Amino acid sequence: MDRREFLGSLAGISALLPGLSLLPLREPSFTAALHARAAAAGLRTLNPEQDAAVTCIAEILLPQTDTVGATQVGVSRFIDLLLTESMLERDRARFLEGLAAIDARSRSLGGAPVAAASRQDQESLIRSLDGQLPQFPPTRAERALLDRQAMTAERGYELLKHLVVFAYFTSEPVAKDLINAPIIPGRYDGCVSV
Repeated sequence: MDRREFLGSLAGISALLPGLSLLPLREPSFTAALHARAAAAGLRTLNPEQDAAVTCIAEILLPQTDTVGATQVGVSRFIDLLLTESMLERDRARFLEGLAAIDARSRSLGGAPVAAASRQDQESLIRSLDGQLPQFPPTRAERALLDRQAMTAERGYELLKHLVVFAYFTSEPVAKDLINAPIIPGRYDGCVSV
């Protein structure tokens, strides 16, 4: 999966993250402070195995290339901060169930949790889960139905992927170096007489 395809999958992030406000996307100083707190804090919600799984998947999704990768911007620590301070208890528990389901799927396919699996098995698992993502965000009724069902690896991956993207694109290095497009490109001449 290339970065362009990955960015194309961002549609619907606000629908999948109802417990999180997207205000930080508009407030760079706020997100910079959150990322700084996340980097300074130890793990509070994720245990080391869960953190390794999040880091592994985030790095497969957004590896370091000529731009910074997920690990360099501290995606897993930021997700831990969101889980601890921003998610409702129920949503946090569902996220952790989804992460466990991803690990269980990895064990059933390759005999090891995702973080300990071979790179080929990891990428195969992520490709498989990525292929199951819905084309469109679920409606409110569909989301309510999904919330009553047991968490699956596919749903867990969907939520994790959106959190990875959220954490990555709110980080300072990405905001400064990659997202440097002006808000209103070009020039606007309103009410100009001819």
